[in-house]
Amino acid sequence: MKPILALSCIALLSPALAPAAATSVNFPGIFNSSGPGAMTVFGGMTTSFNTVSGFGLAAMAGGDPQVLSFSGIATANGSGLQFTHATPSPNTTGYTVLMDLYYTAIPNYVSLLQLDNANDGDLFGRSSGASGINSDYGGTTFTAGAWHRFAATVDNSLTTDFLKIYVDGTLINSVDAYNAARFDISDPSFLVFADEDGETADGYISQFHFSDRVYSDAEIGAFGGANAAAIPEPSGLLLSAGAALGLLTRRRRA
Repeated sequence: MKPILALSCIALLSPALAPAAATSVNFPGIFNSSGPGAMTVFGGMTTSFNTVSGFGLAAMAGGDPQVLSFSGIATANGSGLQFTHATPSPNTTGYTVLMDLYYTAIPNYVSLLQLDNANDGDLFGRSSGASGINSDYGGTTFTAGAWHRFAATVDNSLTTDFLKIYVDGTLINSVDAYNAARFDISDPSFLVFADEDGETADGYISQFHFSDRVYSDAEIGAFGGANAAAIPEPSGLLLSAGAALGLLTRRRRA
């Protein structure tokens, strides 16, 4: 009966070992996706490919990868990078978006995500280095002239700190006011760098990562800053599951 108990525990742990949908996108002269999702250019956004050094940007840790240059968007011109996330509808408890970004200049507001593909952006950076939405902005480290690993998590099970924002692995803001419809992603896609009234800017992206799971503070902290190496799926849950199974094995052998 004891081996059956161990197998039962594996069954209980296994649903948490992998997210329902995780996709990474990089830009080696194409939109290169791994996972069920995909990214394309939508509308009139202008894009081009080159290396970090080829664009004359500040160096990135880990190498000189090819990246994507994207243009700011004219007022009321619905265009951006469209990400089809392949997430079941309705979405699960929450999700994580992570991007390696570079802006040569950041205006008063710059839209990073537009989740409904049409109206006001749903997550912004600011010239002060802050990031957030509505009147809830925090942090000072999302700055121009440097590569940053920007991450955001949305946990639909919470009304406090439901939206968390990180720069280079460090939490810079937790948003309390909650609008479930605004941050719902049951539509098959959303736009990146889009805004209905032109609060955008020219910029560069090296990597994009989406997961239909809320990454923990520790998992995002382990990612650190922008890097030429591919963004891996965090292994925290796998390690926790392995530790739990190891404990069960030791107890069974005792």
